[in-house]
Amino acid sequence: MLSSLFFLAFAKAQSQQAPLKVVTKLVADSFYGVDDFNHIYSSKNNVFYKYQAGARNEKPVQQFYDVQLGELYNVDLINPLKILLFYKDTQTVVLLDNRLNESLRIDLSSLSPYRYFDHAALAGERRLWLFNTDADRVELYDYSLNTLILSTPAIKQDALKMLTDYNFCHIVTPSGIVSYNNYGSKVGQMQQTGITLADLDFDQLVTYSTDDFLSFTFNATKGLEKTEPKWKIDQQDMPQSLYLKNGKLYIYSLNQLSVYTTQ
Repeated sequence: MLSSLFFLAFAKAQSQQAPLKVVTKLVADSFYGVDDFNHIYSSKNNVFYKYQAGARNEKPVQQFYDVQLGELYNVDLINPLKILLFYKDTQTVVLLDNRLNESLRIDLSSLSPYRYFDHAALAGERRLWLFNTDADRVELYDYSLNTLILSTPAIKQDALKMLTDYNFCHIVTPSGIVSYNNYGSKVGQMQQTGITLADLDFDQLVTYSTDDFLSFTFNATKGLEKTEPKWKIDQQDMPQSLYLKNGKLYIYSLNQLSVYTTQ
């Protein structure tokens, strides 16, 4: 599934000054991202896979699957030692270790009072970012104490996507992106309609909207400022998903993973 030439070409691309595109074959239903140890994470037929990129043996290093959980909706790779899988249909969060062994399973439907969640992500030690669809708000939840730490005011818009790190939560809505800190305070808002894909990495954010990629940076207060992209995306790379990490933009489309260096 993975080309053994990928990281040889990738290393060559890194040695160039100009932004370059490197392509590898990846047969998957969904691509979720990479980690600092050159592992690639994807799923096929609802099985979550971890690959060693560039390895001669193209079989997955590890995999995770539980038919009772339903469809895998979202994956959070911010901590490769504690990977979060979210199964929205069954309102279940599964935490995996670096070998994809299950370490914890959280049944969100058992929380009191009951509410339905559209998104879930890691928020630091024993905490989760959750988007409460019933109340249209972001919640910070301590799963070790089974305690709701805080919730934001209602956003009153659909949450298309939730982008997070440990300290901030950014909600992509039909009209743009609204940002909150881990005290529940709104710290920024950016107007941009039609966002279909987005990802962030530290102070950089990329959006895809109407066949166009835009680049932003976060200022000191986590407000978004538009910047000139440092890459030129091929028109045939119409993304199914994108992932931003360490200055590199990963675009997955039609069983092909394209990697653009951005610095």
